[in-house]
Amino acid sequence: MYYKYFKLLSVLIAVVLTLSVFSSCGDSADSKIDFQTAGNDDTTAFTAETTTEDPAKQLNLPELDFGGYTVNMVTVDRYNDHFKLDSEMTGDALDDAGYERNLALSELLNIDFNVTEVNDPPQTFKKSIMAGDNEYDFIFPHATGGVAALVTDHLLYDWNKLEHVDFSKPWWNQSMTNSLGIGNRLYYASGDIVMAWQGMNVILFNKDYLEQINLEKDLYDTCFEGEWTIDYQTKIIKDIATDIDGDGEMTKADKYGLLENKNTGYSYVYASDIRITTPDENGWPKLSLYNEKMINLVQKYYDMIWSGDVTLDEYSSVTYATGSYRDMIIEGRCFLSSLDIGSLYPYLREIEHDFGILPIPKYDEAQEKYRVFCGAGLIGIPVNAPDTSRTGAIAEAMAYYSYQYIRPAFFDIVLENKAVRDENSYKVIRLMHENKVFDFGFNFDSTGSAYNMITEVVIKKKSTDFASYYAKNESKIMKNFQKIIDAVMNED
Repeated sequence: MYYKYFKLLSVLIAVVLTLSVFSSCGDSADSKIDFQTAGNDDTTAFTAETTTEDPAKQLNLPELDFGGYTVNMVTVDRYNDHFKLDSEMTGDALDDAGYERNLALSELLNIDFNVTEVNDPPQTFKKSIMAGDNEYDFIFPHATGGVAALVTDHLLYDWNKLEHVDFSKPWWNQSMTNSLGIGNRLYYASGDIVMAWQGMNVILFNKDYLEQINLEKDLYDTCFEGEWTIDYQTKIIKDIATDIDGDGEMTKADKYGLLENKNTGYSYVYASDIRITTPDENGWPKLSLYNEKMINLVQKYYDMIWSGDVTLDEYSSVTYATGSYRDMIIEGRCFLSSLDIGSLYPYLREIEHDFGILPIPKYDEAQEKYRVFCGAGLIGIPVNAPDTSRTGAIAEAMAYYSYQYIRPAFFDIVLENKAVRDENSYKVIRLMHENKVFDFGFNFDSTGSAYNMITEVVIKKKSTDFASYYAKNESKIMKNFQKIIDAVMNED
């Protein structure tokens, strides 16, 4: 009984928080901008009360009882810190939301949860399948580690064949079903189950620099009016770099216009609405990376990176907490910095100066929408799942209750209270989530040659000769992708 009352109280709190956020946003001048409505989902409050009013947001499952069945999941070490797949009540917003979601699932389907974290989930998953022990119901792998091998080894079940799963619902990512498909099959799904780990690269801007650079227009206005482009970003970071320690060298101890992660240049590729692969008329992925726009983007990216106004570093969700990347941001030694809001939002509250958040810039003003790359958060199902009807019902209910509990906790509580300092930043992050894009060419690129091309050419080789690098690697990339396509074709 206690849990039921606590659950009701949690929902009411989420409703109040959500309504208060959106009532304060309603009169903003930004509400008329196309950027706000460019996504696949709407931007209304995501609460239990809302979903019961709109038939399109209702869970359509028959009455089911799985008799206390334990749902076993395997994932990468430390990933459950973000997924909240078996959370307990701790007072942390996301922990509590995960607990409430699982409580609702337990009451609905009579199930329990167990998560196994390992260094190499695909290998653990494969051993279980080959042994026929049906140990795991779901796998949550690293974005690229072993993702392709599970398909070529015929170890995954096709999500499109699952009973009860409805990908038209807002708790599933709408880009994913098209972008990750192979022919008419879908071996990985993604959505609100993994809301807090679908990384989004963003631009953090230090507001203390705004008077120094004397912009003609507010940065948010520039963004919402469609003028936030890579050329514009390159222009506004000029003449900021300063040798503040006076040693005659520009190092990580100095000040810069832009702090850039040297391993995530691909975020500019996707922000420019370019993909490694796009599906043909039959859903088979085809290479689409080499084109005039990509060649021009490489030049733009080069001009920015090697302008003298940028410093390059690297981080991960682990090293950011203690590395120089964190120090430079917290100490205010960069005007702009790029980072992954999905994994690094807990650290933003340490920043004492005022900051705002923008998307990675567009290619040019003619580009209709800002695009946000999403590589993380894939979910797979074992090919020998003993009861796919049960698996489908659990997946759909998990996604639905994640939509009810995890999504509002992440956006309306965690991000608003911890990661953003102003209303427009909060609005940008929500709308970026609705414009996330997946790409078969990223997740299934086991060679690393495709998604790392811009980094290899511009940062490592200090070159703009994308054409030569692509020509040298095209056959290797195509061979890798064709192996996957052939494996799927042979399943017929």
